[in-house]
Amino acid sequence: MFDRSSDYGRLVVPAGNNDEPFHRWFRMKEAYSFGLFERLIKDSGDQSSGPLRVLDPFSGSGTTAISATSLAIGRKLESHVTLIERNPVLRIVSEGKAAGLLGGVKVARAIERELPSMLEKHAAMMKSRRSISTASVTLNNRSYYPPSHTRSLLALSQAVRSVEDRDARLVLQTCVASAVEPSGRLRRDGRALRYTPERRPASPIEAFSAALDRCLEDLKSVGDTGNLSSVTVLEGDARESDRCAPGPAYDWIVFSPPYPNNIDYTEVYKTEAWTLGCFDNVQAMKSQRLATVRSHTSLYFPDEYAFRSLDIVNEVQALINPLLNAVPSDRYERGRRQLIAGYADDMLRVFQSLRKLVHAESRLVFVVGNSVHGTGDSRLVIASDILLAALAELVGWQVEEIRVARELRRRTDDLGHARESVVCLRPA
Repeated sequence: MFDRSSDYGRLVVPAGNNDEPFHRWFRMKEAYSFGLFERLIKDSGDQSSGPLRVLDPFSGSGTTAISATSLAIGRKLESHVTLIERNPVLRIVSEGKAAGLLGGVKVARAIERELPSMLEKHAAMMKSRRSISTASVTLNNRSYYPPSHTRSLLALSQAVRSVEDRDARLVLQTCVASAVEPSGRLRRDGRALRYTPERRPASPIEAFSAALDRCLEDLKSVGDTGNLSSVTVLEGDARESDRCAPGPAYDWIVFSPPYPNNIDYTEVYKTEAWTLGCFDNVQAMKSQRLATVRSHTSLYFPDEYAFRSLDIVNEVQALINPLLNAVPSDRYERGRRQLIAGYADDMLRVFQSLRKLVHAESRLVFVVGNSVHGTGDSRLVIASDILLAALAELVGWQVEEIRVARELRRRTDDLGHARESVVCLRPA
């Protein structure tokens, strides 16, 4: 079952994305490479010339959509990609990239037509004495963001929302999102926002302009894509994929779910979300966090588990009991036990839902990393690739292969079993 596919190591990380058209519009450290989808097609031997239907129920920054659509355009194939994303920032970024790739020069012209008016509105708001408020404690922290930078980011966001052309607006919102991190002293770093006091924040308008220059360059490089390709981005929950994106059946389902490694994506991308106006108040942000897959212990989730009402409850319990029994008795015990049971419960629901969306020859591929919690005698390793593969097989999938892409290491610790893998499934 296991295959040591060492050359997949560069494909499960965002290698090359920062230089690749459209992929480079927004930096997402947790993304996989733009080259992964084409490699999956190649290794599968898929030579289909018919319509290509692809689903990514964890869209992230839209890597699957851009990669699959670009491949289809290059081969002059009809393609229909559907994305599902809960995080509002990542949904906007995915929509912006897709609109740009499919619209090309037309979108560039719309942006250039509306840009002068948008910038005038930004300048007017900056000169006005009227306050531009936000409920974000982070954006209001002067150590993190100079007040003038917070004001400029919020003014940019408001000005962009006045742009009439939808595709142009989405691309410009993506540029605003891209400008947030360089405009302050916070850096997205894995499971946290790191304060870097030595950083000299860039001017928001300059960071925005640099992002826009990249976008316009890419938009103007796109030829006529015809009407063969479509990308649909849905606000929804991967655990209810069959309700969000009911088909017709998908040929490929490709995604990377949150790893059970304590990354709270709502928290990590909260400054972009507040800047873009995704939250009206603090409670709205908390509701968003509670609606995500239970892959982190940043807050306590309700102790509710759907698998307990299924006829496979004993099989699921048998899979997670060894992990639950290995949880150290310390101050993190409750959170880690919730993470294990909640993550298994949520991902089982994902695989159940996706099983309803395929035909006999469909393929499902996901990238996941094993996680290590704690150190020394308090260390807990969650072998996510094996756990998720086993859960999937309980609800109608068959594991074809687990390709171990790369081993994960800490500088001071031999992790053991910590790796990132590409797991390949077919309908059973």
